[in-house]
Amino acid sequence: MADGVIRDVLERSIDELPDELRIVLVACVVGGMTPAQFAALFALKSETVEARLRLARSLLVETLIRRFGPAFGGVYQLGNSHSERITNAMIDRLFPCQ
Repeated sequence: MADGVIRDVLERSIDELPDELRIVLVACVVGGMTPAQFAALFALKSETVEARLRLARSLLVETLIRRFGPAFGGVYQLGNSHSERITNAMIDRLFPCQ
């Protein structure tokens, strides 16, 4: 049941991202596309795609902290590799690649 609640919150949080961030996050994290592949497909610089991906992840973590409360924020500090690993693990677990 907890996975279902987390999945719903995560899906809503992803849906609320600005289009240019949501598209990169879904393509690269959920879809398995590399930032370089995404950049080539949409004629963007790889650095731009990587920056958008970092920003999308950061906003996603901030949203999860807001929705799950201070307990989440105390455990998962923003801006470090641990928070990125946790975010990726949550996405991988809830949205496994087919």
